[in-house]
Amino acid sequence: MRPLYSILDRPWALILLVTALFLVIGQTAAFLISLQEKKSGKQLRFAALHLLAGFMIFVVILDGFDNVNFLTIPRDSVQTEWFVFSLPWVIYAGLEALSAAVLVFHFREYRRYKTDTVTPEAIRQAVDLLPEGISVSAEDGTVRLANLKMDALCRELTGERLSDARAFRAYIKKNEEEQSGKYLIHTPRGEVWLFEEESLSIDGQHYERTSAVNATGQYRITEELREKNEHLQEIQRRMRKASELSGEMFVNQEKAGAHTALHNELGQVLLMGRHYIEHPDTTDAAVVALMTGQMNSFLLGENKASMTEPGDKLRETFHMADSIGVSVEMQGEPPRAEKLRSLLAAAIRECAANAVKHAEGDRLFVRITEKAADTVITVTNNGKPPKGPIDESGGLLSLRRSVEAAGGQMHVEYLPSFSLTLTIGNS
Repeated sequence: MRPLYSILDRPWALILLVTALFLVIGQTAAFLISLQEKKSGKQLRFAALHLLAGFMIFVVILDGFDNVNFLTIPRDSVQTEWFVFSLPWVIYAGLEALSAAVLVFHFREYRRYKTDTVTPEAIRQAVDLLPEGISVSAEDGTVRLANLKMDALCRELTGERLSDARAFRAYIKKNEEEQSGKYLIHTPRGEVWLFEEESLSIDGQHYERTSAVNATGQYRITEELREKNEHLQEIQRRMRKASELSGEMFVNQEKAGAHTALHNELGQVLLMGRHYIEHPDTTDAAVVALMTGQMNSFLLGENKASMTEPGDKLRETFHMADSIGVSVEMQGEPPRAEKLRSLLAAAIRECAANAVKHAEGDRLFVRITEKAADTVITVTNNGKPPKGPIDESGGLLSLRRSVEAAGGQMHVEYLPSFSLTLTIGNS
């Protein structure tokens, strides 16, 4: 085989030289990695010997290449006559191939080691990538460990890097909103961070650990709940006040109902009396005397019960209308349900009294229409039409309340003549 010095003027020599250079670079990197990872002494010695061998191969090839290709460089001896240049060039090529294989194996093992082993650098990167802030400092405030998020928070809050943990903790306590021993800090960007401090003791040394958690979402939810709670408390205060007033309103409503009933009864008695004076020949004097006596007893407090004796209210209403000079003409069958009969009686009683007082009428026309879902009652009279819209008060207002309480509707028309319509469900 041809010796190395015989090919130094060929292109192959340049390939060997460049390959040796890259191998030296790779061997240097492998040696530095072994130092950094603090591998065993055996592995470190092997990496050093590998680097030394590669460097010697590179120097031999470089020196021979210069001696052959750069003849102008002065030399004291002819180096190509040395023993290392007499070795076959294939040996150098094989050594370079072997060195390359060793490098590939070393880097593959290093990659596997980085993947399967938790190294200090991996821990450092993991801490830096945490979304929460964390820092560990000595008692004098010297920072021993701080991840990127804590340093960023310090810059945002104080405008300076995290170099003095004690000063940073003092800033937090000065601008905090305490929450159960922890500290809420509002950042200029509108975020809310929850800081917590803890003392550590490691190998007899005391340290202070500060952690920060982003609590923006929880804080906003808490604020919303606080506002809603205040709103609920306000509603409760209003409900209590309304409850206190409801009793008075109920009493007043009962009084108003009693006054309305008394007004209606008194008006009917007075109308009966007036009709008796004007038409004594067509009025039953005994009925007028009975109703007047009952009214007097009620007003004097001698009779607390209803002025009307128990019985059919509808029949009593017809009798009352006749006693004040109003005849009732009914079209359709009277309802059988007590609720409907009571409302019909109240409507006839009120319309009969109003026909005499306001319309100067003496006849009522009642039309009853029963449908599948409801019953419609229409009451008209033969008196003068109203001069304008009817102001519902007294008896009419009491009648409307009774109808609506029963789930029905009441409509009052004044054009072209007076008309009262009740629509009441049959259920």
